[in-house]
Amino acid sequence: MAVLLYAAPSEPTAKSPFGGPVQPFYQHIRSILHKTTQHMVVSMNSFSTKTAVTSEETIAQFLSDMLTVTRKTYPVWSERLYQGYAECFGDRPERAKETLDALPLEDLYFAGVVAMEAAKIRTFMAPDQASELLAELATQVDAFAGRPDRLVSDLVFFIVGRIDLETGVEQMRMPYDLVVKLLLQKIGVEASETTRELMNDVVFRHNLGEPLARGVPAWWKAFAASFIVGAGTDDAATPAKASGRRA
Repeated sequence: MAVLLYAAPSEPTAKSPFGGPVQPFYQHIRSILHKTTQHMVVSMNSFSTKTAVTSEETIAQFLSDMLTVTRKTYPVWSERLYQGYAECFGDRPERAKETLDALPLEDLYFAGVVAMEAAKIRTFMAPDQASELLAELATQVDAFAGRPDRLVSDLVFFIVGRIDLETGVEQMRMPYDLVVKLLLQKIGVEASETTRELMNDVVFRHNLGEPLARGVPAWWKAFAASFIVGAGTDDAATPAKASGRRA
């Protein structure tokens, strides 16, 4: 919105008793109009054209997308994990397979995928919206993983908390490496003398981190560019709904 102002010819100004110039009447009006116009421009620029969505639908779509990522990247990640374990067990590769088969590996990996991206919620969302989204995440994530317990949600928030302590995911050079370390700890790599060396194997951790680094999209950055969390939305104004929970 453009406001054209008539530029009046300059006039000599008198000095006030306090040492400053005395504004002529037209300059006073011009100043008021200028400030009003600036206020209108700021107000127009701050007007949000983003689509309002609910926290429930947002988290459902987020988890659906992270589940898709998990299904695409888990086979490579688990294969590399099994290979590393097999090398540790030497001539007893079947023992390595038995050890890992007894663990809910895909659920743990899903938690790592969710946590690495969920750690960005506070970066891209306002504090009250971030709190609402994280609470909704805690409500939905275990059911999405098909678990009756809180294994996944507990691990998600443990990883998110550790990322926050490390100055945040946006400032970290390799957040996926921290996620891998925490997943290996959860699996019990450090607890066994046979596999403990894997924790310090940089090449092994890098190989495990690659599916996370390359496969997990910048979901919250894209979301924040087009959507805003708010109440009173309808189906037409929401992102595509989740196709379904994990079987």
